Amino acid sequence: MNIDNILNKLKKKETLETNDLKLLLEKGAELLKDEPNIVQVTSPVAVVGDVHGQFYDLLKIFEINGDVGDKKYIFLGDYVNRGTFSILTFCYLLALKIKFPDQVVMLRGNHECRPICEVYGLQTEIERIYSNTDPLDWLIETFNTLPLGAVINNSILCIHGGISELIKTINDIETIDRFQEVPKTGKFTDLLWSDPSEKVEMYKESPRGAGSLFGKKVFDEFLEKNNLTLVIRSHMYVEEGYKYHFGEENCLTIFSSPKYCYSCTNVGAILNLDQDLNRSLKVFEAVPDEERDLSFVKEVKK
Repeated sequence: MNIDNILNKLKKKETLETNDLKLLLEKGAELLKDEPNIVQVTSPVAVVGDVHGQFYDLLKIFEINGDVGDKKYIFLGDYVNRGTFSILTFCYLLALKIKFPDQVVMLRGNHECRPICEVYGLQTEIERIYSNTDPLDWLIETFNTLPLGAVINNSILCIHGGISELIKTINDIETIDRFQEVPKTGKFTDLLWSDPSEKVEMYKESPRGAGSLFGKKVFDEFLEKNNLTLVIRSHMYVEEGYKYHFGEENCLTIFSSPKYCYSCTNVGAILNLDQDLNRSLKVFEAVPDEERDLSFVKEVKK
């Protein structure tokens, strides 16, 4: 498999043939499964939140912030569902990961699991393009290899969702068996599903039906115990593209899907950290509807 050819096809918005798709996913899974649950990263680095199949807006991120190869990126998960181009979006990032393994970190989000993909768009997209659900099985196998978090310069934790009552230290995350479907409850689930809330101090059951709400008191305790200065997470729609929680600047939500679901009014945001961990937030608008070509999504011949 020639990864440059794959990247060129995807960037030109060409649908991958079934064999190329399978080979790409297998190669990506081989690479990802060798990474630890928590990937250690050194700055400078850019952090990107949920992209949800909005392929045009993903390309815009690279246009305004620099290409992979020139810049290091951490993606916080939720590559698929909601948007129109889930397969393109995930495969393009995976191909970049294969070409630049040390420049791309891909974390798992709560949408990278079978039950969510069966309901919120990916399975329907696969059936429309490939006329069967085998590619969904291959994608799920790759999702099951995605790491759960990243630590930047030993002081900033990146995760998709939030902290857990069952996780006291970052080392506790390393003990999770991530090579499986996301369970209904437990440490694994909390990392992908939990949210910060100013309305609670400790932990409370989440209205999402999975994970929990966590408050300032337990969050501050987690930071102190793990010698962290910041937790960066996504998982949450934010009108302004980013949001600091708890009245301080140590819990940050990044949301990178502008005009979410092609109907909301939000902007997207990404975070750049320089070598000294100085923060620079970049806000961006969605690619206009008239510039989104839908004609390239073609069925693959059997």
